[in-house]
Amino acid sequence: MGDVHSAPPLVRIHSQCLTGDVFGSLRCDCRLQLNCPAKDRRRGRGHSALRAAGGPRHRPDAKLRAYELQDHGMDTVEANVELGFAADCRAYELPAEVLKLLESLLSG
Repeated sequence: MGDVHSAPPLVRIHSQCLTGDVFGSLRCDCRLQLNCPAKDRRRGRGHSALRAAGGPRHRPDAKLRAYELQDHGMDTVEANVELGFAADCRAYELPAEVLKLLESLLSG
């Protein structure tokens, strides 16, 4: 994990993405974003926290329907709204609690 006491650690909360993270879809940059903190991890400062993505918006069939709408000119947000999903449905309460717990474990 590196020395987290010398300077505040850099943390990126990543929302899991089946099509990008697992299948390497070129339609999104999720896999690139997941691997982004690697340079900082090598320096002992960067960390990734994975935020589980849930709900119907993240099912493969919904992602494929969103891709189809994007093929017709919509961006990601517009396609998700067209499919009846919120423009941004991410929640950060659980990752925040994990970081608080990690901080208390490291400082105690």
